[in-house]
This record gives sequence, structure tokens and C-alpha cells, in this order.
Amino acid sequence: MHFTIVVPGLLDLPPSALDAIDAEAPALARMLGGAAAPAIDEDGLVATACRACGIAKQQDWPVAPWLARGAGLDTGDSYWLCADPARFAVGHNDVRLAALVDDLDTGDANALVATLNAHFAGDGLVFIVSRSARWFARIDREPRLVTHPPQRALGAPLLPYLPTGPDAAQWRRWQSEMQMLLFEHAVNRRREHDGRATVDGVWLWGGGTPVAHNARSVRIFAEGGLIRDLAIGTGIGSFPLPSGLEAGPGAAPSVFWLDAIGSDALATRLAALDRLWMVPAENALRSGAIRDIALVIAGCASALTFRMERPSLLRRWRARFSSPRVAPLLARLSANAAGS
Repeated sequence: MHFTIVVPGLLDLPPSALDAIDAEAPALARMLGGAAAPAIDEDGLVATACRACGIAKQQDWPVAPWLARGAGLDTGDSYWLCADPARFAVGHNDVRLAALVDDLDTGDANALVATLNAHFAGDGLVFIVSRSARWFARIDREPRLVTHPPQRALGAPLLPYLPTGPDAAQWRRWQSEMQMLLFEHAVNRRREHDGRATVDGVWLWGGGTPVAHNARSVRIFAEGGLIRDLAIGTGIGSFPLPSGLEAGPGAAPSVFWLDAIGSDALATRLAALDRLWMVPAENALRSGAIRDIALVIAGCASALTFRMERPSLLRRWRARFSSPRVAPLLARLSANAAGS
């Protein structure tokens, strides 16, 4: 029996906040402190979700075609990109991705996309509204393009996160045209008058073609988000997250995608994580009830995968009498991932 437990959000916390792990989540600290060096993935939660669903990386992690398929769209053989409606902030020295716009109604989303489609009809670029905050861009020919998930760019200067690759110049030009088209759109003028965020452009990311994925005999347990939508798109399906590891299934390989941990009520959240997931996991490994566990500590920009097997008697004795300092470990590994 093999479990994967994904803990999102921890690597997005400042190093000072990670100090709470040692005090509030001692089982987690023991497990991480006694584990071998983790695999470091600089693509963060997007890569973790794709791997869990058996999706291989193309130029990007190709989430768009699988999200489109999960939304009931006919993906055909086209190239698909996520085209999230976005708001940009113009500063003195740079432009930043301020936020994704998630409060559009269907009529406004369709009106904005209709304007884009009218302009790009001759280029073979088609925009599709799946739901008001999830748009796609479809094009028949596959561009040579590398993009970044919006979560990596939020609040940061745009330049390092703009598309790259041999065809990037054309797509950057198209993105500028999209911004100009939307700038004076009636929907945006009305939203601005009402004090709501305007849609200044779209964030293109997650491109790929719907090639066959590596179908996995695994169950995904999550409350929502990207992992749930990818599981639906790939046909794996997803199930509600149980209240804790002991309430989960007892046989099939499973991925438990926990709710993200942020700085709000951090001590309480860490204590609950330890009590409901880490203590049972530690006990199950020691008893041999679970053969091995992959524990993924993740953030938007990086993910650390620790693989753990049943500890030896010596390791259990050392863990009992040692006081691991996990915060510096996670901070160092996260910094290494960001710099790679």
C-alpha cells in the first residue's frame, strides 16, 4: 500500500513562519528530519498535480487540454492554453500581475471573449469560455512556447514570467494587442465604474496538446482546485478528502491533497495537520501497515518530495530523543529550488 500526502502552502510561508513546525507539528518534524534528501521540483504544485494524474511534461505542464476535456470540450488535436482573465498593476518601473479576475458573470465573460475572437480570427486563435473565470485559447498549430503558471508571477514584475521560446515574440505581441482591445471595452468601463477589478488582459499558461496520459490506478482525494479538475479531465476522478489518514481507504494507492496551509491560524492548522495526518502516518510506517509514503511539501514555485519507508529501530530511537530543526531545512531546500 502506497500513499502520497501533499501539503500545499508551507513553502510559500516566510522562513520565520516555518519555525512553528518544530513546536506545533513534532511528528512532521521527525519525519522530515529523518528522511533522505528530497527530490526538488522547481515547478511546484502544477508539476505535483500533473504527476499525480500521470500527465507528462511537454514544453509546459499541459494542464489546459486536460482541463478543457474535463469541462466537456472537444479538444481534438489542437494546441490549448489556459487564458485566465487578469488584472495588471502599472508601477513606476515595471508592470506586475496584480490578480486573476474571478467575479465575472457569464455574459460579461462572453462579451470580452467575443471581442478577442473577432480580432484574432485571421490568426487561427480562438478563445473559449468554459466558465466565467476559466478561459482557454486554442490554435491548430503547436507553437514553440514556454509559459509560467500565474501563481508564480502574482505580485512580481512580469518580465521574467512572460512567454519564452522561438515563437514567444509573436505571442507577446498578441498579449499586448489583447490588452489594448480590452482597455476600453464596455464591460471594463462598467466594472471600473462599479469599483470592481477590470480585465486588463489574459494570462496564457499550461499549454499543450491532448496526447495520451499515463493512466494510473490511483485515487485522488481533494476538496477542489487544479488537482480535482485534472483528475476529472484524465478520467481518474476525485473523491472528497477524508477527515484524516485513519478515515481514508485502506488498500488502493491514494493521493491525499490537503487544504493549503497559510499564515492565518498557522499554529492551529499545523497542530491539526500533525494530529490527523502525520501522527497516523508515522505510526503506520513504524507498524508496517503502510509500506511507504511520499510526503510532498509544496508551494507555488517549488515542491519537495520526501520518500519514507519503515524506519529502523536505530532511527526510531534517534527520532525519539532528537529535536530536529525543520525550518532551516525547508528554507534552504526551497531557496535551492528557486535558484535552480
